[in-house]
Amino acid sequence: MVTCELCGLPARHPLHDEHGRTFCCPSCRDVAALLAEPVDSTASPAPSAETPLAESTLYLGGLWCTSCTWLIGETLRRTPGVVEADISFARRQARVRFDPRRLSPQSLVKRVRRLGYRVGLAPDELRDEAEALLERLLIAGVFVMHIMLLSGMLYVREIMGWNAPETRWLEDFFRLMIFVASIPVLPLLGWPVLRSGLAGILSRQPNMHALIALGTSAAYILSLRNLITGNPHVYFDTAAMLLFLVTIGRWLEVRTQESGLEAIEHLQRHMPTHAAHITPNGVQEISVDDIQPGMRLLIRPGERFPADGIVAEGQGAVDESLLTGEPVPRTHASGDTVYAGTLNLDGVFEIIVTASGGATAVGQMSRLIHEALWTRAPVQRLADRFAALLVPFAVFLSVGTFLYWTTIASSEVALMHALSVLLIACPCALGIATPLALWRGISTAAEHGVLIRETSVLERLANAEVVLFDKTGTLTETEPSVYDMVCDQADPHTVQERLVALESRASHPFARAICRAFIVEKPPTVEGIQVLAGQGLGGRINDEMVWVGSAALMASQGLAYPPRLAEYAARWADSSLALVFIGWGGLVRGIVALTEQLRPDVPSTLQALHALGIHMQILSGDPQAHQRWGETLGVPLHAGLTPDEKVSYLQQYNGVVMIGDGVNDGPALATADVGITLGQATDLAHATADVILLNNRLESIVPLLLLARQTMRIIRQNLAWAFFYNALGLGLAVTGRLHPLWAALAMVLSSLIVTGNALRLHWPHAANTPSRQIPLPLRRKRRRAEQRALDTVFCYHNTQADV
Repeated sequence: MVTCELCGLPARHPLHDEHGRTFCCPSCRDVAALLAEPVDSTASPAPSAETPLAESTLYLGGLWCTSCTWLIGETLRRTPGVVEADISFARRQARVRFDPRRLSPQSLVKRVRRLGYRVGLAPDELRDEAEALLERLLIAGVFVMHIMLLSGMLYVREIMGWNAPETRWLEDFFRLMIFVASIPVLPLLGWPVLRSGLAGILSRQPNMHALIALGTSAAYILSLRNLITGNPHVYFDTAAMLLFLVTIGRWLEVRTQESGLEAIEHLQRHMPTHAAHITPNGVQEISVDDIQPGMRLLIRPGERFPADGIVAEGQGAVDESLLTGEPVPRTHASGDTVYAGTLNLDGVFEIIVTASGGATAVGQMSRLIHEALWTRAPVQRLADRFAALLVPFAVFLSVGTFLYWTTIASSEVALMHALSVLLIACPCALGIATPLALWRGISTAAEHGVLIRETSVLERLANAEVVLFDKTGTLTETEPSVYDMVCDQADPHTVQERLVALESRASHPFARAICRAFIVEKPPTVEGIQVLAGQGLGGRINDEMVWVGSAALMASQGLAYPPRLAEYAARWADSSLALVFIGWGGLVRGIVALTEQLRPDVPSTLQALHALGIHMQILSGDPQAHQRWGETLGVPLHAGLTPDEKVSYLQQYNGVVMIGDGVNDGPALATADVGITLGQATDLAHATADVILLNNRLESIVPLLLLARQTMRIIRQNLAWAFFYNALGLGLAVTGRLHPLWAALAMVLSSLIVTGNALRLHWPHAANTPSRQIPLPLRRKRRRAEQRALDTVFCYHNTQADV
């Protein structure tokens, strides 16, 4: 896959600049263009000592990640007259020192605003687009109301036959008042539409705003000419009402888009801005922007953790609902991992920072949601292409309609019919039918601790037919425990030292369990480490090659079993224990037995997936998995598989979902149609998976699949409605049966229908839970199967909550 020239991330939908360079998103393209600009060293000369510097604080909005702060900061620093610019992502503020003779605070605001961000000199000035549109609507609505009231009087007089020559002066006065009232509507509502339309035309990509601007401008100019010449047919009311209805539709669209981004805003709002840094001189208050890995921080009761870290001292309950969606607090003690943004309820913690800023779990969530909203699913790209074709087609059809009606009626009648064609052909509903549903689906999943990397994942999940599970750490508890250890022809202390020395280099759950069980102060040095995927690892200790891993690894290295160890291996295998072997010098020297337990929600999850008609298999690298789990789980199980063999298995199916958490699951997660991993999985699993279950609950897979299916159903409904609406409306408009006002109203109502349908998306719940508010629009047979699956999962979940 092509990668971005700037950030190195995969460019799933690449953009190109004039030099042919490839970028993953417009932001990277703009940053690269900024970096390519030569820096004028004379642009901002150092002011003399006599020149006092001014300082202003800019309040920023619309920031996605720390890259946004870098772009704003670099832009400000390159502005002539700026001496210093300090940007804080956590505070959403920019502190700028500048030469007041060359710059003003307002010019700095304009400079940042041109980058596409919201900015103000005070917090209350930071209004988003929806608020700005609403203000324009409220002000313009007063004038539109007067326009329609006066127009209504004229229409009633005409319909009732009350027109008379002696009252002609009153009608002319009403038309003049309508013209005066329409003048403020043009800059308030017409200018944004005209600006967007002109931008689309100049870029050779005409949009729906170009159609609206063309139609309303024609109606307004014709009305102005008729008013001057004394012609009673004026259409100021039509033009004003069109702009008003179109702006309402735009406000609804923006408001719905912002609701899709509330997941990111929710994360950002709960991040603290300061932290208590423990130093040799005492506790010092620092900004979260200054936190570095390795720092020791103090978190008091009621405070949120400012960074990811490991608890050094302290114990208490922590509310992690911000990340996992799970309302039940978790108790953390020394050695546990805590995450930025989570709430310390009742303990006093000292933590060692492992990640800060954008590297924290919250920062990565924001970045991944941002990337997901940038990507487009195949169904969305199809709708976008059709919408792009509809605009030139509408212009062509409108011109044809105008020419046709000119031959059989007046030019004014032809213009009104052509305007109806332009309005009814606006692809508003078609353009928002797909993205609104996808954004809603991603944000809904994020609110429940499920992170989806890109919108196309929902489409692939909806078509899932096969679910393949890894066993260790996925179906079983993440951390097994050591049951016993036996040695032969070797000192137990030496065996433990060499075990820890090698297993400390691995990330497998068995390795972590062994390192926890055997405390070794100074493990021996290991050289020349060799990792055999799915089997174990080896290394040279004291000039002797030592191997740790499975029985297959021992056999491949020619290590023989002493009779005593062979007896223990057979006995423990029959007792459903997992075995880790260590050997060197031609012999197996010791065996460690570990116990694994199923996750509590595994049986209910497997039962629910079976109710959905999903085919399931378990792919395990454990060669003894058949003996322990084959009959227990009731799912076909393939044991002793290497990573390549797992990939071969999943390539036999279509619509495959792979669920794993280890390093050896990375190739399978990347190859599957959808890869799903847990929040506590390895970094490689996180990097290759399409979905991350931050709540670490397998039961979330069932509502996730149903959410994906529901999302695609709503998209199909929206697209079907949009096609039907445009086809029917164009037929009525071309034949002269649709007035422009009704066409504008139909356009807004169509957008309302599509928006309301997208907002019906919700996280599926069991039928007997209070949070289930909207029934899924399913066929009866499918409804029963999906509801049975949900009831199975949530029956278990509610039981656990009661316990």
